[in-house]
Order: sequence, then C-alpha cells, then structure tokens
Amino acid sequence: MNKIIGVELSHRFASIAIRERLALNKEQTKEALRFLKKNYEEIFIISTCNRLSIYAYGENNDAILAYFNRFGNYRQFLSILPDSEIAIRNLFSTAAGLESQAVGEHQITGQIREALTIAREENTIGAVLDELIRHAIHTGKKVRQETNIGKFSASLATVGFELIEQEGYKFEESVFLVIGTGNMANLVNTVLDRTKIKKLYVASHDFERAQEMAKEWRGEAVQMDQMHAALSEANIIIGGTQGEINLLHEETMAESKCPRANFALQSGGCKLFLDFGVPRNFNPNLKEHDNIKLFDLDDIKKITYKGLLKRYDEIPMARTIVNQEVDWFSVWLKNRKVAPVIEAYWNNLDDIRNEELKWLFPKLGNIDKHTEIVLKRFTHRLLRKISKPSIEAIKEIAQNLHETDNPINTAKNILAVNSVDIFVPKRKIVVGTRGSKLALTQTNWIVEQLMKLEPTYEFETKIIRTSGDEGNINVVGAFTSALQRAMLAGEIDIAVHSFKDVPTEDVFGLRVITVTPRKDARDVLISKSGKTLNELPSGSIVGTGSLRRSVQLQQIRPDLEYKFIQGNVDGRIAQMEKGNYDAIILAATGLQKMNMIDVATEIFDTDVMLPAVGQGILAIEMIDKDGYIYDLVKKLSHQPTKDAADAERAFLIALGGGCNLPMAAYAQATETEIKIEGIFATKEGDFFARKTISGSINDKRTLARQLALALKEEVELKKKAIITNVS
Repeated sequence: MNKIIGVELSHRFASIAIRERLALNKEQTKEALRFLKKNYEEIFIISTCNRLSIYAYGENNDAILAYFNRFGNYRQFLSILPDSEIAIRNLFSTAAGLESQAVGEHQITGQIREALTIAREENTIGAVLDELIRHAIHTGKKVRQETNIGKFSASLATVGFELIEQEGYKFEESVFLVIGTGNMANLVNTVLDRTKIKKLYVASHDFERAQEMAKEWRGEAVQMDQMHAALSEANIIIGGTQGEINLLHEETMAESKCPRANFALQSGGCKLFLDFGVPRNFNPNLKEHDNIKLFDLDDIKKITYKGLLKRYDEIPMARTIVNQEVDWFSVWLKNRKVAPVIEAYWNNLDDIRNEELKWLFPKLGNIDKHTEIVLKRFTHRLLRKISKPSIEAIKEIAQNLHETDNPINTAKNILAVNSVDIFVPKRKIVVGTRGSKLALTQTNWIVEQLMKLEPTYEFETKIIRTSGDEGNINVVGAFTSALQRAMLAGEIDIAVHSFKDVPTEDVFGLRVITVTPRKDARDVLISKSGKTLNELPSGSIVGTGSLRRSVQLQQIRPDLEYKFIQGNVDGRIAQMEKGNYDAIILAATGLQKMNMIDVATEIFDTDVMLPAVGQGILAIEMIDKDGYIYDLVKKLSHQPTKDAADAERAFLIALGGGCNLPMAAYAQATETEIKIEGIFATKEGDFFARKTISGSINDKRTLARQLALALKEEVELKKKAIITNVS
C-alpha cells in the first residue's frame, strides 16, 4: 500500500562539507525527479542550503536511498522518513521554520513553493503530494500568524549581518562585494537596502542580471572574471552563488591588494568573508590566515542561538499547531485510503443483496412493481444499518492506526465482538541504546522498570553505534544522532540517553517524554596514587573530557596540568594505569551504575564542582505521538527532575548551547520553588564566575536565563578590568 515517505539530508545531522556534495540546482533537481519518477506514483524534491529532502508517495524508500548512494556512502547522515505520519510532520515543521538553522525564518516557504512548481513542470506530482505541500505551506503561515516566532525570526542573511556587527565592522565605512544573483544574494541585497553602506559591488556569471540588481540596489556590477579590483577595495565579501565550488582560491586572493596596502593573504587583517553558498563559494583554507575571517553556513548556525532565545518560548505553541495540522492531514489521508475499502465492502454486500432478491422474487409469485420497489428499498436500508457499525469501525481503525495491531484485534473491532477472549501475542517495544558498558547498564535498568509497570509487554534491546563511539565526539549529537535517525526510520521505538548528551536543539518529530529521578550528580577523582586533589603533587597530570571540569579545578589547584581524555570508563582508567595520567575525573553516577564507585579516591560535592547540565539524569526519547508506548514510558517521568533539567537546558541555551563550553549548572526543584547554581568562564579558566539564583518553579527558564546572562556579564567585566589595568 502506498504511503507518504521520504529521505532527508539536513543541517541536523550533516555538516556543510557533506551537504555541498549533494546540493542540487534546478536542472539537477529535474533530472533527479525524472530518474525517480519510474519508482513512485508521486515525488517532489526540496533542495536548499540547509537540506536535500526527497518526498514520495509509494511503498518504500528503497529507490530514494539508491539515488543517494549514487553520491557515495552518506547513509549515516540521512534521516529516513519511513511512514506517512513521520514524513508529514517533518515537512510541516520544515514549512513552519522549526527545522531551519535560523528558527522561524520564512524563506523556506518560497523554497517549498518552488519545489512544487518544479515537480508540476516535470509532471511528478499528484493529488496526494499536491495537497500535502499546500497544507504544509498553510501550516507555516498559520504558525507565523498565531505565534510570535515570525516576529523574532531571522533569515541567514540577517544573522550574517548581526555577525558583521559583532566582528566590529561599521556598515557606513564598509565596501561590500556580493557574488551571485540567486535567491540568497537577493536576500542579502534586501537587507543591504535597509542599511547605509559605503559602496556595493555585485558580481555574477550573468552580467545582465548583475547589472539589474546593482541598479536596483544602487551598486556597481562587475564581470565575474574581472572582479579583482572590486575584491581589492571590498572589506566584506559575501558569496551567494550556486554550482561553483571554491570560487575564491588563495591564488585569486593573492591577485587582489588590500586597501590598507598589504596583500590580504599576507597581513592587514581587513577582510571578512560570509559564505552562504552550497556548495561553498570560498576555499575553507582561507580560515587559516589570521588576517582573513571566513564564516560558512555551519559557522553562522552557531551564532543563531541569540535569536533562538527570543523564539524559545514560542516553539511549544508552534509545535502544537504543527501537530494539530498533522493530525488533520492524517485524517484526510487515511479517509482517502480507506474509501476504496469501504466502497468494495459495500459493493460486495450489495451484490449479495441483489442475488438474494433474484432468488426471492420468483418465490413470492406474481408481485406488482410497487412491492418489488419496497422490498428493494427495505433490503437496502437493512443492509446499510447492519453494515454501519463495521464501516464506522473501519474508519476508526484507519484513524487510530490499528493496522499496526494484531489482526485478530482488528477483526474483533470490525465485527464488534470485543467481548470474545482470544489470545493475542504481547506488544513489543524495541529499545535503542549505545553499546558501551555504561549505556547498556542504564538501558537494562530502564527496561526493568518498564517491565515492572507492564509485564505483558515484550522488550528488545537494539545496539546502535554512534559517531561518538567511533571517536568523533566534536560534533553535535555525537552520542544521540544515530539513535534519533533510527527512531525516525522506525528501527527502534524508544532511545535511552544520558540527558547530558542530548543536544539543546531538538529534532522535530521526536520528543524527550521522560526524565528519570536524578541520581548522584557529583564528579569523582580517581588517582593512581590514591591521593586526593589537594594531596596531588604540583605538576600532576589530571585527565578530564570537559572544559567544565578543568576550569573549576583550576580555581582550586592551578598548579596541576589538565589534559584532555576520552573513551569509556574502563578505557580511561586503563589510560591512567598506563601512566598517561596521574588522576582522572569521572561522573559518580556512571561508576555507581556499574558498581565501581569504590575505585573513587575522592567525591566532589557540588559546592566544589558543579556537574554538567543534565548529569545524573536518564532521558527516554521517542516519536512525537501518543499511544501505548507513550502511555507506558510517561509513567517513569519524575516532575521535579524534569523541572530541574528544563532550567539547566535553558541556562545552556542562553550561553550558546553545546557541551564544550566552560560552564555548568545544577538545579534543585520542589513543587513550588527552584534553586539554580551556575558557573561560566573563559576557556583558559583565567576569568571565572559562579552565582546562584532562586525563585518560583513557574519562572524556571526565565531564572536560568537571568543567571546565565549575569555570569557572562561578570566574566566580561573581569576581562575588561584586566585590559584597563594593563593599558
């Protein structure tokens, strides 16, 4: 049976270095549609700087995955959308701007409309996907009208311009060179039109289009192969063209002199590059030069948290609207699917009725026409009333997704004989986890708790290998992304995470529905010699995997050397035993769960060292929909811990997100009050601040943000004080 399905490569799981390899221009999109059309009844493609999304109406994703395989092995970066509800939710949330790098931006609406136009031109769109896209656009419009997310929204261009200001450039003194005349370049120039600048150059392969744009924005057009003079004069260069990788190489730059009399690659520090291109327009190696600042889309993504703070409170309402629209469209789709079933069922019954009437009429002898009509009407009415419960049950089954249940239950529902007791196999829940000893211990504990709540269910544990397990820990979601993709693909039902590993940026279509009661949130020191932190000799090497720990320890023992360490618990202890470290720092809760807490030399109270955000908390994540799995898993949730976790995450978001920041927060909540402690520091630990804030539980996020901003301000003041004293 056909369903709405899809596959997506997006900024959620893939860096720009990956996305640019699969970016499609308009002609390539048309070629892809023609290639895939033979496998699907309907199909359309969205190709933007943030994503390549392929949606289809068909039986499975196999042909789409085969298409992606033409580019290489990118399976680990793909989001699989295996069924209608997941695919619909993904598209609607995309249209609402919830999946964008700049959350809430409106440009995506036009990009979806363009995808629809291209699909219509290639005749690859039909009634189902046409209605899907139109309803997605409607959903995006509704979200922006009924929430303030649009009020605080920011396009990538406006975020980029905030970055220009942050880097200290004054618009009225700056000369801009915009390369390209496509959608992104248009958006850039729209922003420039609102801002007074010194001069604007526009370069493009389409010189006529460059002239039109330059005239409209009061600038000067230059030929692409003759833009070196403009490049020499410009101090802000913006790339917004498609289809050409590494437009500016180092050799190109070397031909252009900086206005301050030095070659841009040699000295002077005078040029800022903003690369909005996918593929990238500028050679990434330019970042290696001290006097050139280059920011690509991934760099710009990192600074969108400032705008996200303003939109943070609007996201839940936006999600509610998206979920409502998903439900509405799902009803439409399911009724559309079930209509042929109901029609066939009724036709079968009516055929039986007609056959029986043919048998009956001769038996009644010579009856008049009026009596014959009355009998036909009577049998028709009788059949309608007899079949009505079954037809209504079929509709209800379609809406409630009973097709995933045991077929015996489905038959009982249709025949309205639910009182009959028939053996039905256990419901099964597949639990995803990492394969480390600690992760398996945590997951087994969760499964045990769920089995106590519902012993009639069957549970299967499935190990998913993450990029963090491969040693690549410097990416967002290193320990969670693979599990999230597995949930979206329907391979697992729920995933168990250490809450501290869950990124602040949610994956739409998934939700963390349960946080378990917090265990020991403290950190411990394990030393090879058995000495405590204060007893370690000066110069001892302490291994830790986080800046949070090292900056706090530096306040106590600045004479020790803190070195980075990674690996699982056993691996880190083994590295210490080999002599690579004199001591290591680990989380107490992990050791306790593995019955290894006795190896700890010293346990630090939270007044000595604050834990990571979410440390000591387990989180259960699942597809964002109600049902028997949700009803069961929700029972494990602990509200005070959830309140504390919400506050700590709000603190983290306020400071820019990410676990590699020199910050920590620890919240303790009751039914009515919350207390939040936090620290923030420079990466070197030379400027450090610690504060506490308390208040009503209803203000948990606001309090957390206030604390974060106060800490950041204190660190900045300390830095300024030092600079002032030195000068």
